[in-house]
This record gives sequence, structure tokens and C-alpha cells, in this order.
Amino acid sequence: MLSTIGNALNLTPLYRRNDLKEEIEKLDRKLRRIQATVEEVEKREVHDEAVKLWLEELKCLAGDAENVLDEYHYEILRQQLEVKQAGTTILSGKLTSSESNSEMVNHVSSYFSESILLEMTETIKQINSRFDEISKDRNALQLTHEEGKRRVGVSSINISSTSHFMNKNEIFGMNNDKKKIIDQSLFGVLWDDEKKDKIKIIPILGMGGIGKTTLAKMVYHDLSDQSMFDVMAWLYVSADYDIIRLTKEIIECVTGEHRNIFHGLSKMHEVLQEELAGKTMFLVLDDVWNLPLDDWEMLLVPLKAAKLVRVLVTSRNDAVVRAPYTVSPHRLQFLSEDECMKLLYHCGFGAEGMRVKEQSPEIGRKIIKKCGRLPLAIKCIGRVLSYNKDKNSLRDILNSELWESDELDPIFLALKVSYYDLPPKLRDCFLFCSLFPKGSRLRKISIIYMWMAHGFLQPKGRKRAEDLGEEYLAELQMRSFIVPCTKSSFCLHDIVYDLARSISAGEIHSIIEKKSSYIPDNIRHLYIKKGNISFQSFRPKWLRTLFNARLRIYGSFIDLHGIRSVRVLGLIGGHVLAFAQSPLKHLRYLGIMEFNGETLPESLCLLYHLQTLEVTDCCHLRELPKNIANLVNLRYLHITRVGIEELPVMLWQVHNLQMLRLKECCNFRVMPMGISKLKCLHVLQLKSCKQLKELPTDIGNLIKLSLLDLSFSAIRTFPASIGLLKSTKFVLAGVPLAQEDRK
Repeated sequence: MLSTIGNALNLTPLYRRNDLKEEIEKLDRKLRRIQATVEEVEKREVHDEAVKLWLEELKCLAGDAENVLDEYHYEILRQQLEVKQAGTTILSGKLTSSESNSEMVNHVSSYFSESILLEMTETIKQINSRFDEISKDRNALQLTHEEGKRRVGVSSINISSTSHFMNKNEIFGMNNDKKKIIDQSLFGVLWDDEKKDKIKIIPILGMGGIGKTTLAKMVYHDLSDQSMFDVMAWLYVSADYDIIRLTKEIIECVTGEHRNIFHGLSKMHEVLQEELAGKTMFLVLDDVWNLPLDDWEMLLVPLKAAKLVRVLVTSRNDAVVRAPYTVSPHRLQFLSEDECMKLLYHCGFGAEGMRVKEQSPEIGRKIIKKCGRLPLAIKCIGRVLSYNKDKNSLRDILNSELWESDELDPIFLALKVSYYDLPPKLRDCFLFCSLFPKGSRLRKISIIYMWMAHGFLQPKGRKRAEDLGEEYLAELQMRSFIVPCTKSSFCLHDIVYDLARSISAGEIHSIIEKKSSYIPDNIRHLYIKKGNISFQSFRPKWLRTLFNARLRIYGSFIDLHGIRSVRVLGLIGGHVLAFAQSPLKHLRYLGIMEFNGETLPESLCLLYHLQTLEVTDCCHLRELPKNIANLVNLRYLHITRVGIEELPVMLWQVHNLQMLRLKECCNFRVMPMGISKLKCLHVLQLKSCKQLKELPTDIGNLIKLSLLDLSFSAIRTFPASIGLLKSTKFVLAGVPLAQEDRK
């Protein structure tokens, strides 16, 4: 950013230029120090309230610094556009040739320096001063071990290792799962088959607490009781694994001896090969995270001496399917409601469980729903119930504050293991998804662009931010943090959602009903569903997200001037008109719903940083702002159920546009000429636009187009140039169109 700022400074008067450049460079250095300090402290488990307050102040200061640099960049964009527009004026003859460039540059630089320069310089000095004041407390900057343990991945979370021993009385359901895995394991064991796999790895996948280890124990015990294998071994792997430790434990299982002295891994392999020669082996690797392929090979090399090996792997990470010799994974699903009820009443009331169940089935079902049918959560609630075996305690549990207390820590502990194993880049992405109400179905593409708006996606090289976002979603799904709903949407499991909200408390806030109308001033992401709420006491200085869905207010509305830091904004109805008075310089994502006007405010085109514009359910809207070409950073334009007949003529100048989607726009009939100049366009969707009968003749020039969706449109013939789109996927009438049919 500094190089761009440096170029822009050439437009400012010399007596201001050096001072401002020096302050900006100083601010940039300070911001890097702030961000590094915040990142370091957040790796620790801080319990001291004074340190927490200090950290919050430091994060707020970082937000202010980011805003100043972002606002300066906004002014650079504004200058560039004014220069461009002034150049157009010259070409049209409104300025004489003698005035031309010097007149144009003087006008722009004068306006910038007089109205903004002094104020911005003073703001930067204030931030630097505040940072110097905060930095005086060196004890806070250098946290001691007493103030917070360093948290490195999942290894710092104290969880117990597992063994194959189990309490059969506490197991309900999963018999079908057990049978399928046993059948896979025994293939080739009961009879000799030339086609059998000598080594086979069978993964059990699922989210934390769903019962993967329990299922593995069931399989292990059944096979052990049947004496199907010569050697049975159970290893707890964890994220903090060690190949030498694992190999040593395998030797101990095979030999039945505890050997403390080994002469290196090579000697261990030699011992294992001798012991396993000609034998069959069943090995469980419990709680595997992400063993690199080299480590897999190192672990399996000595096992190849055996006659036959079956390895059962439990993991919450789909990455294990890339291991050698792996078969199709068994994905463990949630228990049925009936099995959940049996587990709850058994854990809570023991032998009397079934009798109590018959007396209070509805309450039990509600508790099961709150637990999200997650066995670990049900067991935790059952343990709480076991202290009070009165059937009335069921209702007390249902209506208590237990669900917001630390009593459920065992559940969150199991899930936090997964959370802290996430790469830091993914943590903010995951937590942000909990902004929306529990159970919400989230559109993948919208979430990706919201992540982009907040700077969560930082691609390197030629990779697009959109592609990186897709990779993040795939990894979150692979790690069981999100659950796919459709090809284009996902949701968070209830328990995972609760985990995210517990971690993000203080930064993410949702108002679903009137009773939760209080909003802390330091909130960064706010969702409002409904309710008659007054915001007179709310000072949203650091607010970065505001989703105002169906807001009804007797008091005052959140003034857009008061949310100058907002990056993501969702507005409904007449609140859209607020743009006429208050353009938001930092805004990257704008969603507009149920607006009844025929035109949007032209001031929308002053949102020079805007990357995403979604307009939905605005049937009276007849046109988009004409100066849309000013949105030089716009990457995604999504229009659904809107009354427009055509797109702005100048849309072809939005050169960064990656996706253009129009759906169910029944009046839309004309694509603008020049759209083929959108060289960055990857997706063009014109779905259910039943008045649209033809495409631009030069559409074949969209060389980067990967998807052209014309489902349920009136288009039946294509221009000749469409044959140039060799690598584009075509969809017509909801199904892909073959290459030979594109004529």
C-alpha cells in the first residue's frame, strides 16, 4: 500500500507531502508491531483481566490504524477517478488545451490537501501517541508464564489418551456401522484370495464427540473375541505424535514385552519384521490428525512383513484418505433420536432410565435436540442428571442456564482440540460463520466474499482470493467444522456453532429477539434479525459487520456516520437510502434486500473499495446506478428477483469483475454491449431470465469464462463466437450443454 500512497503524494503540495509521508510510514511500522504483538498474545491462554483489557485496547488501536491507511487509499482512488473524469472533460472540449493537465491536477491535489490532509495527519499522530502510551507497560507486552500459558496447536490442550477398553453398557446404536467395518476388515482373512489387499487402511471419519473411538472399540472387541487375527494392537496417535513412539508401542503390542532400549528406528523395524513374518495383524490408530505421506510409509514399512494387515483409523480430518492403501472412508453419522434417548436416560438414571423416559419423553427429546444428537454432549448432560435422579431434574436441566455455563466444558474441550489445530488463517473464517442465527444455511460464495471484505483471504502468486476461499471451505468441511447442505451452501452443527460463539464472545453479537437488544460498544460483527430496538446508547466505533435484517425501531437508527469502520453491510427496505447522505469509505460487501424504490442512490458509486454487491427481492427496482464504472474494485455482482430490464452501459469498465449472476429477473432482456471486455470474468449466470433471447455477438472474447449458465432463459441460438469458449462449462435448462450443441 505504501508504494501507492507514495505515488499519490506527488499530487499534494510539497510543504505537506513530506510530513504526511513520514507519519504514514511511521504508522505502518507501528501497525505491524501491533499486529505481531496481538498475534503473539492470542497464542496464550490469558486469564488476567488487566491483560485482557490491554489486549482489547491494542486491537482497537490496530483497527483505528487500519482505518486510517484504508481511508487514505480510498482518497487515492477518488483522486484517480477525478483525474480520469477530468481527462474526459478535456477531451469533450470543456477545458481549453492551455488549462488541460495542470488545471486538472491542481484542482484534485488542492481539494485533497485542504479538506483531508491536515485532519488525517493529526489522526495519525494521535494513534502513534496512544501506541506509545500503551507500550509503556512492558510487563503487559512481555507476558509471563503466570499470565498465560503458550498455546501451540492442540498439544497444549490436556486431553486423555484412549485405550480399547470400554463400558458396553453405555453403547447404543452403531451396530450397522460396526458390521460394515468388520466385513471390510475380514475380507481375505477367512479365505485365501489372490485379489485380497495385503495392507488395507479403513478410515472412520466424523466430527469430535460423534463416537468414532467408541465404534473402533466395538470393532476391536468383536474381532478380538473371535480371535480372527494373530496380533491385535491399539495405538492412540493424537496431533502430537511421534513415529518412534508409535513404532515402539507396536513392538510392545506384538511381543507383549516392554522394551526400553532400542538402537534407532532401523533396529525397531528389524524387530517388527521378525515378529510379524507370516502373521495377520489388526491395528487401530485412534485420533489421527494429518500424518504426512513420508510418516505413513515409515510406519507401514515393517508391517509389510506380515501376511495380512488391517489398519482401522479414526480421524476428524479427511486428509487421512490420502494415505497409501486407504479404502473408501466410513463417515459416521449422528445417532438416531431413539438411540440418543436411550443413552441420555441410561447415563442419567441408570437402571431406572427407561421408566423415567416413559414419563417425560417430550422433555427428553428437547434436551436431545439441544445436544445436537452428539453422543459426547448427551453423556455430559447425563452425568449432570446422575447427581439428581429426580425425574423433575429433566425439566430443570432443559430450562437452566447450564447451556451457557462451564458445565459443558467436556464437550467444548473435545471440540477445542479441533479448533486449535486449525491454521490461524482459518480460525477467523470459521468464527465469522457463527454471526448468523443457529441453523442458518449459508451460501458459500457470499461467505467467501465476506471473508474477502475482512481481509481473511490473502492469496499468493496468481491464485485468486475466490479460489483460496473455496480451499478454506473444503478444509473446514474436511475437518468437520461445517456441514454441506447443497452443492452451494453449508451450515454449522449446533454444538460447533456454540463452540464458535463461546470463543468469539465479545466480538460477535446477534440480536434475534428484543430481550437481547443490549450491544457492547466493542462488538465488531453484529447481526440483527428483528425486534423493536433503540440504539441510542450504542457507540459502534469498531463495528466491521452489520447485518440489519427486518429491523423495526421505535427509537433511533444506527447512524451510518457512526459505523465508518464497517466492511460488510446488509440492509433491508428503506434503510438503503441512507447512502444518499453517508458513503462508507471502507465498505467491501453490500447486500440490499426488499428495497421498494425504482433506483438506487447514485452515492453507491462512491464506494470505491466495494468488492461485492448483492441486490435481492427488489421487484420495483428498474435500474442500477449509471456510474457503476466507479466501482473499480467490484468483483461480484449478484442480482436476484429484481425488476431491471438491462444492466448499466458502463459495466464493461468494471475490469475486476469475476462473477456476474442474474437469477429470476423476469424483466431482464438486454445484455450491454462491450461486456466481452470483462477479461477477468469467470462466471456468467443468466438463470431464469425468461425475457433474455440473445447474447452479445462477441461473447467469445470472454477468455477466462469457466461457467456460462443460461438455465431456463429464452436463449435458443448462440452467436458464432461462442465456439471460442472451448473450456467453458455451459448449462442450459438446468443441465450441462455438450460442445456439439453450442451451435
